[in-house]
Amino acid sequence: MNSTTVGNRLKELRNLKKMTQKEFSTFLGIPQPSVSAYENSKNSPTIEVLIDIANKCDVSLDWLSGRTNDHPSITSMQDIVSFFYELSMLNEIGFNIEVEDKFDNDLEDNKNKWNAKIIFYGNNEEKPSNSDVCNILKELSENVFDLDSYSITKEQFDELKSKSIEYYSSPLTQKKIEELSRDEILKRRIEFLKKNNML
Repeated sequence: MNSTTVGNRLKELRNLKKMTQKEFSTFLGIPQPSVSAYENSKNSPTIEVLIDIANKCDVSLDWLSGRTNDHPSITSMQDIVSFFYELSMLNEIGFNIEVEDKFDNDLEDNKNKWNAKIIFYGNNEEKPSNSDVCNILKELSENVFDLDSYSITKEQFDELKSKSIEYYSSPLTQKKIEELSRDEILKRRIEFLKKNNML
């Protein structure tokens, strides 16, 4: 087992959960000095500790030990909610959401179906990673079609996923939200509404 990889993965998990080392150690039920030693590759967790961490963090042992690059899996709608909110806080990625839920006479039919769309504009110069997102979604669409139409196996699908994860490795940063006074918030709100022709 590569202890450096385990340490890096533990740091990655802690960062994903936006926890301090102290908070993470409490969450895991492991003394903070032990977590620090694991993260800094001074000690290696026992297999029992690794299994416990994997269970508590909903990740596979293969990922935690560095045998695979698959990230923590989505196992609940809470994970979906968290993913979309975190996506909205990235500097390099931007998207528009369109929700279509109002129909004539408030009736849904085969033509008018309630839907929501997330739109990434690949040529948005202010959001440089949008083009990558568009390419990822295009590849995913093709790969899902191939899997569903029995053109590729699940193993081939997983291999394509791993290649995509390795290829798209650009780091992303979180938006910094300023602490503003109530007057400054109102001023900026009015500026935003005017700029977007909503006032």
